[in-house]
Amino acid sequence: MQELLSEKQVRLIVRAHDRLSEIFLVNSQFQRIAAAVGKLEAVVFPGLYKARFRIGQKQVDQLIEVRPGEGALEIDGAPVDFSSPVPFAGIGRERKVHRKAAEEFSRSACEKKGEGAWLFLFIQDRAGSSAAPWTGVSLYDLDGTLLAEPGLGTCEQKRGFFALHLEVDPGTYRLRVEEEPGEAYEMFVRTEAGWQTQVFALSEAAWLPDIDAYRAALPSASILMVEMGQGFDAQDGIARQTELLRLGLLHGRRVVTEAVVSSLLKKERLNPMQVIFLAHSLLGLGKLDSALLSGLLKKLPAAFQEHPDIHSLMLKQEATMRPIFSAPPMLRSSWDRIAQAVEQRKAIVPPGALTAQIAGGLLASSLWLVHRLDSLEVERRQ
Repeated sequence: MQELLSEKQVRLIVRAHDRLSEIFLVNSQFQRIAAAVGKLEAVVFPGLYKARFRIGQKQVDQLIEVRPGEGALEIDGAPVDFSSPVPFAGIGRERKVHRKAAEEFSRSACEKKGEGAWLFLFIQDRAGSSAAPWTGVSLYDLDGTLLAEPGLGTCEQKRGFFALHLEVDPGTYRLRVEEEPGEAYEMFVRTEAGWQTQVFALSEAAWLPDIDAYRAALPSASILMVEMGQGFDAQDGIARQTELLRLGLLHGRRVVTEAVVSSLLKKERLNPMQVIFLAHSLLGLGKLDSALLSGLLKKLPAAFQEHPDIHSLMLKQEATMRPIFSAPPMLRSSWDRIAQAVEQRKAIVPPGALTAQIAGGLLASSLWLVHRLDSLEVERRQ
């Protein structure tokens, strides 16, 4: 900081509990005087201030008293108990049973439905509903062949969770939730060789309008990835940071600052979902140039450049490309880039591919690419 301190001013440093937490500083006249992400520095006069820490749509306030004569004041911010379907340590302490179950079953022996990649699905009921959290859930391959129903996993209604661990072939899978007879929705989940893709969702009431059901909410689901054999770790800092990137992207919060990007680019490797959420956040801010994208891609194994949500970032409007998007991406923002490229007459979607078939039934307000299957399609594929 370059400001010169007057005799009465104090240098105030406020650090958030999470690096991707937004910080707002408000004075006693309720005026916002500073804002930052992760760490805030300001020169202030003695008095009372309020620091607000925000993650997604959750926030916590902390009063700060700046006394005369203090040369500098450093404050550690209170943690934000943010909302997430991932049962991290330090949030929602009453969910300890879910944390332990997620850690245990993500490392358990898996049902073999393929080879080389792993898919872990964990659905929680935190509201104590009489409905089972796995109701209506099923998993299909890209061609629509049924791979798994709840009976293949662990169904614990008393403890309020459902866990399913599969070994599968690398590729894209369709996670389906039937809200009521003839009303089903799907999201797409990508697996990669040597990695475990983890899908966490909450079972909630009426996440869709005009439907009286209690089902796993696909739009608010979280997807994480870890290398084979690691499983879920409720205290994993990288997984937590990845989830905060997702929440920032979901709620349109400006948590991806130059300092955040610079810090991540200094790391030797990045988690694939970190890169996906970070890049799509930068894209939404208009700050993803080719040099920055190249720097991010260097932090990933080469195979991940074929991941649809990574490949969508590499589309250039002036280039002609071979058909590559036979499988839909996971993110809606990836789909939008693909659709824009198609409008530019690029032959990037093979004729008859599922990517082209779902265009008419997409949910408009979802971070993930979620689409509706009509009743005839559901009947035909069961």
